[in-house]
Amino acid sequence: MLKSYKILILLVPAFFWGSALLAQDDFREKIEEVKLEKLTKKLELDDKTKEVFIEKYKSFSKAMRTLNQKRVKTYRLMTENIESGNGLDTLVNQLIDNENEINQKREDFVADMKSILTSKQIAKMIVFERKFNNEIKKLLKQYQKESKNEKPFKED
Repeated sequence: MLKSYKILILLVPAFFWGSALLAQDDFREKIEEVKLEKLTKKLELDDKTKEVFIEKYKSFSKAMRTLNQKRVKTYRLMTENIESGNGLDTLVNQLIDNENEINQKREDFVADMKSILTSKQIAKMIVFERKFNNEIKKLLKQYQKESKNEKPFKED
């Protein structure tokens, strides 16, 4: 598993170089590929189940990104309007709706997974995702810290 994370360290620079959006999408796709490969091995899925799982997981992942972007936008609007107080009741309600949508999407995904995975596999998936995502965050922070500490090249 450590080897996989080392590979991801090599992928991290793609996140920071080039066109931000393209690099971010490419980076996200590469991480998702590694994540799904490791996850499907951990879950010991046969080829048919693996194919179905990956399709469902990618769809869920895309939907979650969209919902999280909505939530971030609402937080941003709320932050911008705190001083003026404009529309805060609406934004608070919208934020609660965003959170409810996210939770509902998670519940729906787990319910859908019950059609192809055992309870044990679902639990393994949840634990794996948490550990994987935390490790990615840790690697990104480490990379950012190292990038800040690098000194520019000086000619003598």
